[in-house]
Amino acid sequence: MLEQIKILKELTLPSILLRIFLSMLFSGILGYEREKKHRPAGFRTYIIVCLGSTLAMMTGLYISALTGSSDPARIPAQAISGIGFLGAGTILVTRQNRVRGLTTAAGLWAVACLGLSLGAGFYTGALIFFTAIWVSIWILRFVDNRLTDHLKAVHLYVEFSKIEYISKFLSLAREQNCTVNNLEISRTENDKKEASLSATMTMHFREAVAYSQIIEIYGTLEGVIFIRKND
Repeated sequence: MLEQIKILKELTLPSILLRIFLSMLFSGILGYEREKKHRPAGFRTYIIVCLGSTLAMMTGLYISALTGSSDPARIPAQAISGIGFLGAGTILVTRQNRVRGLTTAAGLWAVACLGLSLGAGFYTGALIFFTAIWVSIWILRFVDNRLTDHLKAVHLYVEFSKIEYISKFLSLAREQNCTVNNLEISRTENDKKEASLSATMTMHFREAVAYSQIIEIYGTLEGVIFIRKND
């Protein structure tokens, strides 16, 4: 048993195949969640990144063993630096002033670290790390949705057809004892070159209100073209 574990720790053919297989399996599972949400980096990107970092780690170990170098982490360190540029390319600021892609960028960096641990033969750490990431992506998402189901404060992005409708929107908020803070108004154009006014704001309610109720009440107002929670 100990002999088999030792073989998997060394750069033998069985250990190389195992590391590559686990790299594809773990990164594929994590990338599938991003793929379902149509994110810029999905299933294939996660697998390629993880495989690349796995190979980088194994190459560092191989060169270290071949030359007697005491720094097998030099190549993997460069791989992590390169992932930073790749991850930055997935971060976008939309016209609704929403920052998107942070989870994807963090996921790419994390899956690269996962690949390095597998490439080094650190199977226990890789398995625990994979489980922690899986829990963070899937289970905690449901917890977050449960916590934000009823809110006392909500950040909204709203598009209006004319500026006078903004006043009506704010008047309704005051009638419902709602305080509006951090109001920012800007002029935008859609794909058809039609001009509209957009506003981002924070609405504070005296009592917790379901997000669906907020959309139902304020989304049906005259002049409101589009409304969504601005996370």
